[in-house]
Amino acid sequence: MASINGDWFHSRSSSNLGELLAVRTLVIESQKLEYIGFGWSGGRQGNQRMYQFASVAGIEPSTMQTKIRAMIRYGFVKDGTTCPLIWTRMGSLWNDLYTVGNYAAAKQIFELTLSISLAIYAFNNTQQQFSINPANGDMPLKFLFNNLDGNNSISLQVFDAIVDGNTTRIGKNTSYWKRDLLNSGLFQQTDGNLIYTNRYASFVNEIRNFVPNPMLNDADWGAIRDNPIIEISPFKDSIREIFEIITQEQNIEEQITDGILTAPLVDVISEQEEVAIPELDILSTDIRFANSTRRVRNSTWAIRIKKKYNYICAMPNCDVTGQMFLESAHIKPDNVDEDGTPHRAHILNGLCLCRHCHIAFDRGYFSLTDNHRIITSTRFSEIVDQNLKTVILSSNDLQIKNRVDNRLPLVEFIQYHRTVKFHN
Repeated sequence: MASINGDWFHSRSSSNLGELLAVRTLVIESQKLEYIGFGWSGGRQGNQRMYQFASVAGIEPSTMQTKIRAMIRYGFVKDGTTCPLIWTRMGSLWNDLYTVGNYAAAKQIFELTLSISLAIYAFNNTQQQFSINPANGDMPLKFLFNNLDGNNSISLQVFDAIVDGNTTRIGKNTSYWKRDLLNSGLFQQTDGNLIYTNRYASFVNEIRNFVPNPMLNDADWGAIRDNPIIEISPFKDSIREIFEIITQEQNIEEQITDGILTAPLVDVISEQEEVAIPELDILSTDIRFANSTRRVRNSTWAIRIKKKYNYICAMPNCDVTGQMFLESAHIKPDNVDEDGTPHRAHILNGLCLCRHCHIAFDRGYFSLTDNHRIITSTRFSEIVDQNLKTVILSSNDLQIKNRVDNRLPLVEFIQYHRTVKFHN
């Protein structure tokens, strides 16, 4: 068996889900105004604020710092030393799925994120010891895959020898590496062997044959770990395939938390959207982030709504079409507090309307019945534009135009508009 050094560096941190859940609590806490700019990685001696922050997760500051650094290394949290803690794209996707209760899909994203971090991880004998840039050292996962036997397995004895065979450290790293490989779902342990599960076949094949591009620097690889399907990612095609499989297996269509869409998964994490989505933490309550967050959230939501209606006004007898002439209208307004189903970026809380119909809808001149038919207001006569009046009047009692996915707005949102905005 060949060897790459026999002293594989590991930060000796845990990749267990429980560790990530603890950090999730800290991510949410770090959004509070009192922690903005707080250095979570600083000195602990006499630092009462540090103890206060760590206590949210029920742990000591030293443990808290270890957990956060671990989740940075595993690709769930962005690298940084001050609050707020920011999810990576992969971390945000996992958190969103976990928040809405789709634990099966969240588990798959958790395992995929861990697999990606292991794939690009490299270690060396320098003071730096490890890097997320494969060009900066040896790639353990590539080495391991290329040294499996004919049964796609490796004995734990041999595995221990290649991980820790030449170590001069006190303590070994074999158990930590094994835990990562098992938690990723790439390997399972049977009869004293680690056996490749045949998971992510295309991705693993790319790892086996991977040659680092010297033109990609550390920052580039940081961006790839953050979002593995950006254009510069050498793994973008195989990761897209994995996203599509997860979407199909879990029957993911449109799931919402506060402004984060989780389906389809490829669209969520892709940077190929028509609008560039800045790196903003949607959970932030800091007033400095609020306006930008709302703008980004609404821009992304608006694009999706118009796409769902194929750029056609949903008013039955309105003939306006085309991206330039249409707008996305909230049924339950964006500025209303979340007191039920999260609505601000809900894909079923929107109508594609032309400018004139949009204004009339927002002013309550017409609304929808629970079966999605147009009803007109007693204040209909206030409308000055005769063409608009004709369109709305002729559409009365007709069902709105259908979406390309044959889904209609949620009745909960319609009832809010009819009760609060509509003038009956």
